[in-house]
Amino acid sequence: MYYINVDGLKKCYRKEVRGDTLKDTIKSLFKREYKEIKALNGISFTVEKGEMVGIIGPNGAGKTTLLKILSGVLYPDEGNVTIDGFVPWERKETFLNRISFFMGQRGFLGVTVWDIPPVDGFRLIKEIYGIDEESYGERVEGFSEILNVKHLLKTPLRKLSLGERTKVELIASLLHLPEFILLDEPTIGMDVISQKRIWDFLKEYNNETGATILITSHYTRDLEELGKRIIVLHKGKILFDGEKKQLQEKVKGMREFRVRCRDRNVKLPAEVYKWEGDTAVFNAPDGEVKKLAFTIAGIDGVIDIHIEDPAFEDVIRRVFKEADNEEVS
Repeated sequence: MYYINVDGLKKCYRKEVRGDTLKDTIKSLFKREYKEIKALNGISFTVEKGEMVGIIGPNGAGKTTLLKILSGVLYPDEGNVTIDGFVPWERKETFLNRISFFMGQRGFLGVTVWDIPPVDGFRLIKEIYGIDEESYGERVEGFSEILNVKHLLKTPLRKLSLGERTKVELIASLLHLPEFILLDEPTIGMDVISQKRIWDFLKEYNNETGATILITSHYTRDLEELGKRIIVLHKGKILFDGEKKQLQEKVKGMREFRVRCRDRNVKLPAEVYKWEGDTAVFNAPDGEVKKLAFTIAGIDGVIDIHIEDPAFEDVIRRVFKEADNEEVS
């Protein structure tokens, strides 16, 4: 039996439709029009106990809605969910004591008082979950050591940076050693070094406790670092569910060109999908690499050419593009 079972999950929202003119605004005062948004459109998947699963998708894909249903915050319109035998929205105390739902910048400690230091918030959580003094001390010491925030535990929350606050909030969410963890954009707004500490911390927590972790992110690098399995959501549907290496097979036979140019007006014989400063990035089939490289090398304004395997970000981008093309056709 799987630890998490999701079957035919659907969730819709009603969104008010308004025009751009004054006439439309006045009309909406007397007669409002709505359209239905399908946040989740019949998705199904299972998760083994102890798995760490990355969930990626653009804004509006249904990522946060999915996590809210799995945590019991939202009811689905249709479908069934069980987590270790519990139905999340029944919100049984035994289930709630075993889970944690971390939502990026909306953490556990900030809902109390911004002038208190993290250690006082930790104490409150200790009492809520009935954590014994010895275990509490060991967890605060160990978690803060890994995340490098021991020197911040007595600093008021309002004086902490976004990255620092995220780290102490993450500690607060894990003090009761939850077995099932939902993380919604945990590294949003953080620098690369802080992101790396979060990744290392979560991997160590997963290895030490065997907790099941689902993490959503806009940062593809997060999903490269955490876990083997990826679920790609797009417009409320699952486009892909499997190991990262299977997803990367979608661009097998392709190479990524990174061409540094004098400026962005340089005409290149390929469709550039993004610029990184003065560097154009695009893909080409293996069979065209040699010819294309010679052509680009002879273009006035090209400073340097670098050819490598496609980045994981590009793999995801191609999956979304293929899905949109299928809808249009």
